[in-house]
Parts: sequence; C-alpha cells; structure tokens
Amino acid sequence: MKRIIITSLVALFTMGISAQDNFEAFRHLGVGVEAGLHGFGVDVAMPVYKGLIVKAGYNFVPSGDLFNTQFSIDTEDLKEAQEQYDPIMHFQNKFGDEAEIDAGLQLGMSNIKLLLNWYPFQSSSFYLAGGFYYSANNKPFISIHGNTTPNDWAALLELRDKMNDDSYEIALEIANQKYPVVEKDGCGYMQADFKMDPLKYYVGLGLGRCVPNKRIGLQFELGTLFYTGAKFYLQDKEVPMADAAEQLGDAAKTAIGYMEKYPIYPQLALRLNFLAF
Repeated sequence: MKRIIITSLVALFTMGISAQDNFEAFRHLGVGVEAGLHGFGVDVAMPVYKGLIVKAGYNFVPSGDLFNTQFSIDTEDLKEAQEQYDPIMHFQNKFGDEAEIDAGLQLGMSNIKLLLNWYPFQSSSFYLAGGFYYSANNKPFISIHGNTTPNDWAALLELRDKMNDDSYEIALEIANQKYPVVEKDGCGYMQADFKMDPLKYYVGLGLGRCVPNKRIGLQFELGTLFYTGAKFYLQDKEVPMADAAEQLGDAAKTAIGYMEKYPIYPQLALRLNFLAF
C-alpha cells in the first residue's frame, strides 16, 4: 500500500512538470469526483487568472453507524420502587440496577464548498488551497444515538401504569440536570449531538491539476477544516461539554476534550478530474 501511494505521488509530480500550461482564464472547465476523510464529493473548477483556479462543489458522508458501543444508566431507584410494590402488583418486567443503552455513532458531514487553488509554479502541479465549507442543513457533525433494551422500557411502562404515575423515568443525570429517555419503536431512545457553526474555513495543499491538461487527471490533497461554535446537545438540550464528557466515560471525555481544544477536522483526499472543455 505504501509503495502504491509513493508511486502515485511521484507520477502526479512528474505529470505536473511535463504538462502544458492550461490556465487560460475562463477558457477551460474541469469536473472532479473525490473520496476522502470529508466523505465523497463532486466539484467543478475553472481558471480565473494565471495559476488561480476557482472551485465549487459538494461533499457528503453516507449515513450509517461508524461503530457501536454500550453505556449504562442507573435505574436502582426504579428497581427499589418495583420491588417494594411487587408483592401486591406482581410486575412481569423487572429492572436491574442499570439500564443498558446500545449506542451507535454517526458522522454527519454534508457541505457545499467554495475554494481557490493557487499554483505558484505553473510548470508544476503543486498547489495551495483555501476557502469555505458551508452546511446548509446544519446537521450535527457527530451524532450518538442509543436504545434501551425492550425489557427495560416495558418495565418502565408497567411501573407507570400500575402506579398510575408518569413521573417515573429512565434518565441520564448530568450536573444535577436530568435528560429523560423517550420512547421510539418500542424502546427507550436517547440522542446526543455535537454541533458546530455551519460556516467552516479550509486550507490545504496538494499535487495534481483540478483542470487537467489531458482528458483525465489525478489529484492528491492534504488539508484541514477549522470550525467554531462547538456545542454538545443531549435530547435537544445544550449540555456543557466538560460535564457531558465527565458523565459519558473515558472515550467520550477524550473525544469531546480534543474537539473543544483543537477545533479542526483533517482532510486527506484523492480526486479523479476530467477536462470538460
């Protein structure tokens, strides 16, 4: 794999040195497709000045869980209430000391982008990139969603029904604030979202021409997004990030701490570009 990457980079650099100048303003159009850490994307590119290319495009990450995990919510008080009245109520669904939450993590990157690529050496395919990414739908950057077991949710409903009291709840408590689990598809459901401002800033560098001299060209790019306004929400309520990290365990504490301290998201992308005209 390492050998393939090195060979591809050498090929890109060699192509750039030997290529003809294709930077005539508004005379050419490139169309590209990409795959990278920002997901999949499409874009169009056009020269606007000697060595300067303007690009517009769209990137998205397909929906689906990146990985699954488990965490627990204390239900000892519910268990004690159930056991106290069980001799006369005869509950069918029993609580344990903890309710297990099966959780999955999704990445919600979906952005339109406007970028400039500057080729400082017109005989080379090396370039610098900068511009903006914008998320029009303000979808959460990271979303953690989880479900209780059907038994735990059935036990809660039975307790509410037999005690005629809807105040019983399975809830996550953070900084003396409770965030109740809600019903979805016959189970308890909880969602946590990490959001940022929709406008992000991007800088990067790479090899390859986004408006190729031949019909097809390759492009390799390294870069990073800079974001602001990072916030954490649990059940659509904002939670101080430090409090959330402390409650959700070591992995979440590390991840949230990193995102708060280093508001960046890296990019590593490989593009296939086509010369439209």
